[in-house]
Amino acid sequence: MAITEEELRKLIDINADIEKITTLSSDGRNLLTRIPKEIRDFLKLEKGDKLRWLVDEDKKIKIEIIK
Repeated sequence: MAITEEELRKLIDINADIEKITTLSSDGRNLLTRIPKEIRDFLKLEKGDKLRWLVDEDKKIKIEIIK
């Protein structure tokens, strides 16, 4: 069951400078998502940068940029 962005915002309290929602897709082997341009620009992400994913037991995710 899909929900709208507005419904999602009502479910969770979001405190962020930039907020974007992306959709997962698949290439047949991996789940993929795109990083929105506003976020790439804000974080100054470039081709070849690496992302380190950190997930705690509460399923909160932190992403560290490795240049």
